[in-house]
Amino acid sequence: MRRLFIICLVWMCGAAASALADGRNDFDQANTMFETGNFAGAAAAYEKILAENGPRASVYYNLGNSHLRMGDYGPAILAYERAKMLTPRDPDLRANLALARKTAAAFEQESALHPRVAAALQFLSRNEWSWLVAAGAVLLGGLGLLCGVVRVRRGWMTRVISISAAFAVLVILVGSVALYLRRDEAARGVILSADAVLRLSPFETAGSVATPGAGRTVQLGEKSGDFRFIEIPGTNLQGWLADKDVAAVIPPDGTVN
Repeated sequence: MRRLFIICLVWMCGAAASALADGRNDFDQANTMFETGNFAGAAAAYEKILAENGPRASVYYNLGNSHLRMGDYGPAILAYERAKMLTPRDPDLRANLALARKTAAAFEQESALHPRVAAALQFLSRNEWSWLVAAGAVLLGGLGLLCGVVRVRRGWMTRVISISAAFAVLVILVGSVALYLRRDEAARGVILSADAVLRLSPFETAGSVATPGAGRTVQLGEKSGDFRFIEIPGTNLQGWLADKDVAAVIPPDGTVN
């Protein structure tokens, strides 16, 4: 029985190593396509890696670079935004995103919050804020359990537990407020096509409101058939876009967060 367990364990480790090697080879091949100027092939290869292996900031970043080199500013900005959700502090990523927005004239509306507050909120990803709240809750629960099991007398131990509990509560509050203030990100989208037409109603024959341009950040609303209601922050523009012309920064499956 023990021998069978060891064989199964070795097989599982080998399968995992093989999968990692295959993923690395696919990434290297996609990078080679990019370096040789085959940007369309590289973009398709990066998309395949994401579909098969899940979200990775480096893959999204390189996907954005591929689209940027092809002049596809909407998909480039979308890829960069998804990478930013995973690695918000990457300076190269932030620089390329700013370059794509400047080139596409798709400037994002400034936050209504104070710049320092907005920067603090974006310093961590949503997942990191969530983990911070969870860690605070675990610490608080652990302290409560400790107090229930161990008879705590007045003195240094009481002070340590009190300070630790206060810190845990502060972490939970700060993390919860950050997640609340970033709640609208779940409905953020990016316009993909430069020819996307904003319409009065969800029909191809409906009147045109505007052509917002590729790369604009929008707030996503309800769906109706093949159309999606959107609002463009900082403007009075709202209406219906063809679903193929806009994509959510956080995909419906929530894999980027």
